Amino acid sequence: MAPLLREGQRSLFFRHPKFEFLPEKAMVRKISAAARPVALVLCAVAIPFAGSAQTGELTAQLVKTGLYVISGGGCNSVVRLSQNGLILVDGKLPGNYEELVKRAGKLAFKEQPVRALILTDHLERHAGNNAEFLEDGTQIIAQENVKANMEASKPSGGRITLPTFTFSSDYILRLGGVEVQLFHFGSAHTSGDTVVYFPNLKVVAVGDLYSQSPDPDYAAGGSLMNWGTVLAQILKLDFDVVVPGTGTGVSRAGFEAYKTRIDTLVARAAALVKEGVSQDQFPAKLKTGDPGGRLNFSSEQFDHFYAELSMVNGR
Repeated sequence: MAPLLREGQRSLFFRHPKFEFLPEKAMVRKISAAARPVALVLCAVAIPFAGSAQTGELTAQLVKTGLYVISGGGCNSVVRLSQNGLILVDGKLPGNYEELVKRAGKLAFKEQPVRALILTDHLERHAGNNAEFLEDGTQIIAQENVKANMEASKPSGGRITLPTFTFSSDYILRLGGVEVQLFHFGSAHTSGDTVVYFPNLKVVAVGDLYSQSPDPDYAAGGSLMNWGTVLAQILKLDFDVVVPGTGTGVSRAGFEAYKTRIDTLVARAAALVKEGVSQDQFPAKLKTGDPGGRLNFSSEQFDHFYAELSMVNGR
């Protein structure tokens, strides 16, 4: 299917091969009086959700009115209802497509397809069902670096399905009376991280930018040094609920505490490098001062972290 979005276009509309849609204004006029209250309720009451492990049975839970998280299958997938189709954030590991679409479809007040899939990064647990979504007419939206990261991580002889539309720093998606704002604030987990903001609900989906332990993917352009800067930009948004890539929902206060922990870790690491701690000694020294015991880097990640700190310190 040829991409129907263009750079600078501010809304999403196309014909789905299995469903025929009216333009959004016409769709609003055709909603019955009985259905209208269901379609337009935007009560912003935060509902805690449990999240899930990486794999396992898919489970749908309400976050706020019109917004759900489907956990399991590799990640938390966020579903935003609209009057003209579903907006989905992250599509899970391969093999979960049918169950994901089935569960997402049951959340709407009438049969609706997934109109847009937003990827928070290139990893398989988020993009593992791209081919199936594209075959069913879903537009796949991602930050422009995701394409390069997918190409670079493709196994030899393997096939990948790239996003059909990319953006650079920000993009506004409008569909069926719903607005979703997409932001790329720089490299952190990867070079293609997307923050998905639902402004009227004060909810933000951050993918792997929030986790029990930061996990920069240096092969995909990640940076722990820049992680706190990215989190600071997210905190400029008006939100009270954070949906991470895996695990339970997080409050704004919890997200602020996470940023403080990242900033403290980076500051300590920078001080060690400035003091002249060698690359071989660096992991042990840094772990010794990690009271939470949550720093779980590979030796390669320690080497890359040391390298980016050394560049700043001119070593």
